Amino acid sequence: MGLPVTITHRTDPGRERHENQDSISHIRDERTGLDLLIIADGVGGGACGQVASRLAVQTIRQTFFALLEEVGEMGERLRRAVLEANRMILQRARGDRSCKGMGSTCAVVVVIEDVAHLAHVGDSRVYLIRQNRIIRLTRDHTRVQRMLADGLITEEEAANHPERNWLDRALGLREDLRVEVRGEPLPLEPEDLLVVCTDGLTGLVRDDEIFRILRQMPSEEATDALIATANARGGPDNISIAIARIGTAPPTIR
Repeated sequence: MGLPVTITHRTDPGRERHENQDSISHIRDERTGLDLLIIADGVGGGACGQVASRLAVQTIRQTFFALLEEVGEMGERLRRAVLEANRMILQRARGDRSCKGMGSTCAVVVVIEDVAHLAHVGDSRVYLIRQNRIIRLTRDHTRVQRMLADGLITEEEAANHPERNWLDRALGLREDLRVEVRGEPLPLEPEDLLVVCTDGLTGLVRDDEIFRILRQMPSEEATDALIATANARGGPDNISIAIARIGTAPPTIR
């Protein structure tokens, strides 16, 4: 019997966008005891961004569960599900000329038997909050992240770089997509928090601020507070966040 998991999620269009191109899905499979959490951030403008993110979430969810009997290794199941989403988005774009070039990020988390499995493409992120620190579990697939990794720019320069949202990797950009899957499952502990979010949040709210808010409030209040913070700073993009709270202990103020 694994630790109990409580999932809270919310998405908000922000203050400048008329449409919301983000999509979120959470499913708890009672038969296997797993929680599947997916966040996608559409690219391509207007309705096409919405189409891409929704198609990503739907395809990953359906393919993942369709592979339950065929593929036993969780990481490979996630990889195949994300690749299928990439194929479906490319196929849809080819069939609808108005949506040519549409794409989506995705971040996928599976929690089962006290461990988490992760896969992602793009700049939607997954964090772990444990005790007194926040740990980023994913690496942005952006041009600026690559420049930062190569030592060409500093963290401060990266945060304000004009090309910080330029994606190197996303669903729908190319057929030979390389999905980043965590090699080993992440062991979970009571009071851990897994945070999945789009760049509409992380582009405006620092990691230490995310940590502080999530350690001081219950999950539902924290999601509201984080979205309100991003909107108070202009809210130029859609904002989505999901929180998986491991165990039943209440949050403590630190």
